[in-house]
Amino acid sequence: MTSSSTGSPGKSSLLRNRVVQIILTSALFLQIGIWVRNFAILLYVTEQTNKDPFAISMISVAEFAPIFLFSFIGGTFADRWSPKRTMVGCDLLSAVSVFLVLLGMSFGGWQMVFLATLVSSILSQFSQPAGMKLFKLHVPEGLMQAGMSLYQTLFAMFMILGPALGTFVFQQYGIRVSIGIVGIAFFLSVASLMLLPRTGISKPTKRSAPSSMK
Repeated sequence: MTSSSTGSPGKSSLLRNRVVQIILTSALFLQIGIWVRNFAILLYVTEQTNKDPFAISMISVAEFAPIFLFSFIGGTFADRWSPKRTMVGCDLLSAVSVFLVLLGMSFGGWQMVFLATLVSSILSQFSQPAGMKLFKLHVPEGLMQAGMSLYQTLFAMFMILGPALGTFVFQQYGIRVSIGIVGIAFFLSVASLMLLPRTGISKPTKRSAPSSMK
C-alpha cells in the first residue's frame, strides 16, 4: 500500500515537470519528421532509380554513418554547450536544410534528398545528447530514471509506428508534401524548445560521454 501511494505521485510530478513536457513534445515532433523523412526518401529513391541497389544502400549510409562518426563528438559538445541553444540550433538547421532540398527538387535535382538525410542525421547526433543533458539539469534525481525511460520509450514507439507513418504519408501525398511535413515538424520542435528555461554553458563533467547515442 505504501509503495503504490508513493509511486503514483512521483510519476504524476514527473509528467507535470515543464521541462519534461517540453522535451517530450519536441521529441514527438522530431520523431514524426525523422520517420516521415526516412521512409518517404527511401521509397522516392526506389521509384526514381528503378530499385537500384546502390542508390538505396546510400540512403542507409546517409542515415546511419553519422551515428558512428559523430555520436561521441556530439556527446562531448552537448556537455560543453548550452543544451537549449544546441537543440534549437540543430532542429532549425535541419528544417532549413529540408526546405532547401525541396527548393532544389523543384529544379529537378532530386538527388538532393541524400543531402537532406545526411545533414539531418548529423545534427541529430548533437541534438539528442543535449536533450539528455536537459533532463539531468532540470529533473530531480529521484525521477531521473523514470524520465529517461519515458524519453527512450517514445523513441522505441516510433521504431514500430514510424515506418508505417512514413510509408502512408508518401503513398498518399508524394515526396514534396512529405518533405514539407518533415520541415514543419522540425519547426514545431523548435517552437516547443523555445519555451525551455534558459540554461548557461556548464562545465564539462567527467562522465560526459552518454551511454547510448542512437
